[in-house]
Amino acid sequence: MSTRNMILAGLFAALMALSSQVVIPIGPVPHTLQIFFVLLAGVILGSRLGFISIAVWVMLGVFGLPVFAQGKAGLAVLAGPTGGFLIGFMITAFLVGWLAENSKLTTSRIAIYMLTGLLVAYIIGVSGFLASFKYFLNKPMTLTTALSVAVVPFLPFDVAKALMAAYIGTRVRQALIRSGLIK
Repeated sequence: MSTRNMILAGLFAALMALSSQVVIPIGPVPHTLQIFFVLLAGVILGSRLGFISIAVWVMLGVFGLPVFAQGKAGLAVLAGPTGGFLIGFMITAFLVGWLAENSKLTTSRIAIYMLTGLLVAYIIGVSGFLASFKYFLNKPMTLTTALSVAVVPFLPFDVAKALMAAYIGTRVRQALIRSGLIK
């Protein structure tokens, strides 16, 4: 991997760490800017580097740096209720990046890709959420309850973040293509 790519991946890992600390306490689960930067990493960096940047952020947190929401860290976070979302973020960045790399770059198309990525993050995240409550916390819950706790309060804000990321990400990616910095 080139030095430039390492710097870009590191930059987005740092942005993820910072965005995790921007917490808006609405309801019992705080809102962060994480999904915004996950989606931007995918569209701007592409599939490979987008995935790597989010994976670096997850590894930093697993190894003990307080980079997850509310300063959390450690391997236990992956087994906790939000662990599925962390895995989903890596896959989402890859998916959005792959879609952006392999299609015509328009804001509306990228917005659809980002909403698709958001759906993937939610599916994987809720699966992890349910598994965590069932197997680690010994408090099984229904899918309806999980959706009402882990998706519904976040959905309007995350859709807005996805649309903003589509607008910004499309323009940044187009500028990088025009300048010859990415293909």
